[in-house]
Amino acid sequence: MTILIAGGCGFIGLALSERLLANGAAVVAFDRNPPPAAAARRFADLPGTWTAVAGDVRDPDALARACRDHGVRQAFYGAALTSGADRERDHPEQVVAVNLLGLINLIQAGRAAGLQRLINISSGAVYGPGDHPAYGARIDEGTAPADPNSIYGTTKFASERITRRLAELSALDFFSVRLSSIYGPWEVDSGARDTLSPLMQAALLARRGETAILPRREARDWTYSRHIAAALAALMATARRPHDLYHITSGALISTSDFCAHLAQVYPDFSFRLAAPGETATINLHGDFDRPPMAGDRLADTLGWRPPADSAADFANFTQWMSDYSDFWPAA
Repeated sequence: MTILIAGGCGFIGLALSERLLANGAAVVAFDRNPPPAAAARRFADLPGTWTAVAGDVRDPDALARACRDHGVRQAFYGAALTSGADRERDHPEQVVAVNLLGLINLIQAGRAAGLQRLINISSGAVYGPGDHPAYGARIDEGTAPADPNSIYGTTKFASERITRRLAELSALDFFSVRLSSIYGPWEVDSGARDTLSPLMQAALLARRGETAILPRREARDWTYSRHIAAALAALMATARRPHDLYHITSGALISTSDFCAHLAQVYPDFSFRLAAPGETATINLHGDFDRPPMAGDRLADTLGWRPPADSAADFANFTQWMSDYSDFWPAA
């Protein structure tokens, strides 16, 4: 069975491709960008088959051809503009076109091609800064209200509602997942992510032997990209699906400072510290408030599994990947 990933050469798309190919799947990566050479090399060593199709999700005909020509029966919508304030101010139409209209284009193309299941990849950004009084110590997807404070988060919430409504009208198996904060292998500066994760920012500084200056010690439910991919693959394969909305999260609080401490052990020339009063930080934490961790009970109930919360093992795996695929990175 062929699985199409819209946004297949972005961060989540590459991580998901790696997992699906390891499982022996046939994967079509639909993306405007070509696959990074390091990723293509990795994927060639895996048992599944991987085809890169150049195309824009804003082009419904291109999506229709990809679904039809490759016999697509399952799909992930992972194409997104993870926009910062400047892009949202200057080009909000880009964010809406990719995050919403592209999803509709894939659903319509898939319906015509006999698509059996589609997973819309949404985001914890639907909860905004996470300071809504209803959230409490954990954010539960069944009870917590959405409270986005950005165009990106707003489009992600809208994408869930569109997916739900079109599933009702079509009687087809479409549903959504909300991803927690993500770090790990294959985070690529593709032009679709306006700011890299703080952990990837620190990793780039570590490779150059520079100092990471953090504005504060934050704590979020950072979840390793390979665990995110494993959960997505398992949800696509499961026969039992009692919900149409899931969180994917480790549920464990991790700080960028924790990762910096690990990086300092691997890269002796790297150091990190908190910014002094009035000093400009070199790490962007994407906000001044830490959203509470997202609950993962629905996922655990459906799959009998939840993403591991072993940050030491994940940090070690990440830095090993950094060493093995150094050509993926910008020149140090």
